[in-house]
Amino acid sequence: MRNGTSATLMLQTIMVLMEKQNTTHVTNFPTGFEDAELERCYGIYGCFSKAYPWTEHRPDNYFPVSPESLGVRYAVFTRRNRHIPLLLQAEDTEKIRNANIDPRGPFYFISHGFLEGGHKIWVQHMTDALLNLEGNAAATVTVVDWRRGSQPPYGQAVANIRLVGVMTAHLIHNIHDALGLNNLNNFHFIGHSLGAHLGGYCGHALQKKFNLKLGRITGLDPAAPYFSNTVTLVRLDRSDAEYVDIVHSNAMPLYFSGFGITEPIGHVDFYPNGGSTQPGCRNEPGYVGGEMYHQLMRLVSCNHERSIELFTESIAPPCPMLAVQCHSFEDFSAGKCTTCDKKHLCVPMGYHSFSTYKQLQVNGLVEPKSHMSLYSLTGSNKPYCRVHYEVTLKVSNSSVSRVHGPELGKVSITLEDRNGNRSDQKFMTDEQKYYRPDEIETKLMAFKDTGLPPLSVVVEWKYEASIINPMTWRLLKSPSIYIEYLKISSIEYNTVITVCPKTKKPVVANMPTVMKTKYCGF
Repeated sequence: MRNGTSATLMLQTIMVLMEKQNTTHVTNFPTGFEDAELERCYGIYGCFSKAYPWTEHRPDNYFPVSPESLGVRYAVFTRRNRHIPLLLQAEDTEKIRNANIDPRGPFYFISHGFLEGGHKIWVQHMTDALLNLEGNAAATVTVVDWRRGSQPPYGQAVANIRLVGVMTAHLIHNIHDALGLNNLNNFHFIGHSLGAHLGGYCGHALQKKFNLKLGRITGLDPAAPYFSNTVTLVRLDRSDAEYVDIVHSNAMPLYFSGFGITEPIGHVDFYPNGGSTQPGCRNEPGYVGGEMYHQLMRLVSCNHERSIELFTESIAPPCPMLAVQCHSFEDFSAGKCTTCDKKHLCVPMGYHSFSTYKQLQVNGLVEPKSHMSLYSLTGSNKPYCRVHYEVTLKVSNSSVSRVHGPELGKVSITLEDRNGNRSDQKFMTDEQKYYRPDEIETKLMAFKDTGLPPLSVVVEWKYEASIINPMTWRLLKSPSIYIEYLKISSIEYNTVITVCPKTKKPVVANMPTVMKTKYCGF
């Protein structure tokens, strides 16, 4: 299958399988039976309702399974015990008091999502990155491992995170009491997919049961099925912590292979590459056999899991990972938001967003109840971080350029800094296009960072002739394009340079041309 229909059929198959897993155990919302069970209680963790709003936008309705059946494990890591964790239970207050947890913090809680567990390699990588971070010598990372509750059917896993969230709130409250802390400002919950909403339930329970509020929740592509267009009680929202930031990486409808929620739900919502599909991910997988359910899930998980990789990289990023406030990704891509100012605030995506957001608040640029949607471009593989440039190309309108006429092809550029370090090569357009004399083209482009702003640009012309189009024939002249100048504006470095070809020479096909500012004087 090679078209968009394949993705739709595949996702429909996934949902059918979700609904058919253990269907005999589904407890549907009762109709007409006064004695039907609408609430189930689990001791100190409270009671869980199946009435509205837990029925909204959901094809089935479950109670959480019992705490004993969930078997949640809390694996605690510090710099002193990176490989063999201390295992805690939510209510084992004696063990919590004797756990030798450093009260200085910070304290991180990491939760996986559907079909996963705390043993996954991405959890280990994120834990190591947090512990390795400079200034985090006293940090504690707790992995919320609820793998027994994350298995199909999906609706049951959705119900289970309600109880796991409350159990985790009890654990955090017990840590707070055991360490004699004043608040939870230094507590940061990081959850992926269903784990993001689990963090929301944890934050809500802390406020409702213990009058405590988490300092921060980071939602990594929060799950959309059963959560889109629901009231805030049902999903993660900005009221669940002092600061809620979201990284959307697969925000599109399920029938288009999307698993992440689309709507902005945090104080700050990041939409890298538009937030729906990510560069380097296959969008149209073909047929797979065997354990179809799990294999299909893996095939469509690339975009969904990219949020994890982006956040992990953001802990110690190779470049600023800057994101820019804009009305839409379309406006951002068109170069309408290429400066960091009061109309287009800039915040680094991921881990370091909180400190910048707080500074914007201090400076009066962000209202406490305001919301920010920010956009950025990333690479297709590690490291994903890129720096952004608004690139303007002007085709010369000189007599020689007019005589030469329009050309069909692609322009590629490579940035070079003062030390001779070069970025990756990027094309102005994905497809061939006509460049006509006096034409101006502007595009937002993202390059690998060399560590310094560019001083010169290497330009190449990729020419393709068309037999059926005489306008592209070059029988007596070399395929070339007359470029008057390139203007390169950097968002991250806040610099602008204009470069030109030496002595107004054309850029000839397959012959790299170095353009510099000093050549613009001719």
